[in-house]
Amino acid sequence: MAIGAAPASVVRLVLSCVCALVALGVIIGSAVSLWASRYVASLLYGVEPRDPATLAGAVVVLATVGALAAWLPAWRASRIDPAVVLRNE
Repeated sequence: MAIGAAPASVVRLVLSCVCALVALGVIIGSAVSLWASRYVASLLYGVEPRDPATLAGAVVVLATVGALAAWLPAWRASRIDPAVVLRNE
């Protein structure tokens, strides 16, 4: 922002980077979950090992939490005056 970036573009940049990381984590986590489901099937009670609704719910919750965890600090950082930050070492 100190060299002319708009606050919205800063938030968009941070969110795009974090969402890419969250998407990669969801893809890898889903693959590992599907692979490991056969080993933990005997420990599950009332849920199928490869239940699509449970997997989709977990993906939605994790993606939402990841986006909110990135958005709040990015939004707060976009509201700071760059001149004040540069003066405060």
